[in-house]
Amino acid sequence: MNKTLIIRYAIELSTALPAAFLAILPVREYRRLIKKYIAVMFIILMTTFIAGGAVICTLFDLSTNMVLTPFYVIFFAAYNFSFELSFIKKLYCFLTSSMLCGFCAMYSVFLTAPAELTNTDNVYTVSSGIICMGITCLLCVVLYRTFAVKLPELFENNSIDNMWNWLIAAPLMMTLICVWMTPIDPKNVMVGRLRMVSTAVLLLIPIVFWFFTHIQWRVAKNMAKNAELQQSYDILKLEEKQYINTLRAFEETRSLRHDFRQHLLVISDLAHKGDTEKLIEYITPFIETSGNTQKRIFENYTLNAVACHYIELAEKMETKILWNINVPETIPFKESDICAMIGNLIENAINAVSKLPCKEREIHFAMALKQNTMLIISVTNPYYGIIVFDKNGLPKATENNHGIGLKSIMNTVKLYQGSMSIETKNGCFDVGILLNIPEMIG
Repeated sequence: MNKTLIIRYAIELSTALPAAFLAILPVREYRRLIKKYIAVMFIILMTTFIAGGAVICTLFDLSTNMVLTPFYVIFFAAYNFSFELSFIKKLYCFLTSSMLCGFCAMYSVFLTAPAELTNTDNVYTVSSGIICMGITCLLCVVLYRTFAVKLPELFENNSIDNMWNWLIAAPLMMTLICVWMTPIDPKNVMVGRLRMVSTAVLLLIPIVFWFFTHIQWRVAKNMAKNAELQQSYDILKLEEKQYINTLRAFEETRSLRHDFRQHLLVISDLAHKGDTEKLIEYITPFIETSGNTQKRIFENYTLNAVACHYIELAEKMETKILWNINVPETIPFKESDICAMIGNLIENAINAVSKLPCKEREIHFAMALKQNTMLIISVTNPYYGIIVFDKNGLPKATENNHGIGLKSIMNTVKLYQGSMSIETKNGCFDVGILLNIPEMIG
C-alpha cells in the first residue's frame, strides 16, 4: 500500500475539519449532549473519515468526493442529534459550512493548477493539499465573527423564523454551483487568461456570503428593535388608558365628596320618612359609580395597566381572573419583558377557556418575588380538547399565529437564565415560570 498516497488523501480529507468547526460554532450554545460526549463523537467520526477514507481511496483509486458523499449524511445525522436548535437552522449552518468548504476546494484547483498538470492521481499533491487546507483555515479566521456572533443572534431572533425555509436555498445553490464550476482537469484552467480571471472573480463568493449575512443580521436587528418599540408603545397606551380611568374616578370621587353632606341630608330625610323605595332609587347610582373605580392588582403602575387591560378583555369574554400578587412597586427586571410575559400568559389562558361554558371560565394567576432573588409566575386554567407538545415541550399551534406567545415567553426565560414548566392534568393547563434577577445571573 502506497503510504505517500494515503497521506495525500488524508491531507485533502482533512479540509473537512475547518468546515466542521464552522458548522458547530453558531450552534455551540444549543448542545443536547455535554461537551465531552460531543468531542468524543467528533474525534471518532473525523478519525474514521480521514484515516479510513484515505485508505479506501488509496485501495480503490477513488476521488475524495466518493467517500465524502456517504459520510456527509452520517455527519449531519450526528450534528442534528447533538444540538437542539430547529432542524432548518441546523441544516442552514451545515450547508453553509459545506458550501464554504466546497468553495475552498474549487478555488484551490484554480490556484494550484500549474502544479497539478503532471499529477495523474485522483488526489492533490502534498503541496496543493496543504494550500487547500490553508485557504480553508484562512476563511475560518475571516468568517469567525460571522459564525460565532452574527448567526447565533439571527437564530435567536423570532421575527425571521419563517424566513429560514427560503434562506436555506442560498447555501444549497452555492454548493451546487461550486461543485459544477470545479474543473475536472487542471489543464482546462490553463486556457488563456481563465485561471487569472477566475482566481480574482471567484473571491466574490465568500464576499457575497459575508455581505448577505451581515445585511440579513442588520435587517433582523432593525425588526427586533421595531418590535420592541411597538411593545413599548402598546404599554404606554395601556398606561394612558389607566391614567384616564384613574383621573375620571378621581373626579367622580371629588364630586361625591363635595356633595357628600347634601346627599347625607337627603338620605337621612328619606330614612326618617320610611320611604324605602325612593331611598333605594336615590343611592343606587352611587353604588354603581363606586363599582367602577380603578382596580389595583399590582403596586407597579405599568404592570397594573397591563393587568387592568386584560381584566376588561376577560370580562368581555365572561371570564374570571383570580389574582394572587406579592410583588413590590419596583421590580428588578425590565418592565417591558414582564409586561409582555403577563400579556402572553393571560391572553393564551383567555383563548383557552373561551371554548368552555361560561361558568368554567376561570383563570388563576400568581406572581411573587421570593427573597429578592427570583420571580415566580404561575398561571392555571381549564381547557377543552387535546394538547400535543413539540420536542421543545411547547404546545403545538393548531391555528395560524397561535403558539407564538409561548415561544416569546421561552426566549425571555432564557434571557434571565430561568426555567419554565408546562403541565396538563385533570383538564387544567398549568404554566410555571422562574426568573433570576439580573444581579444574580453570572
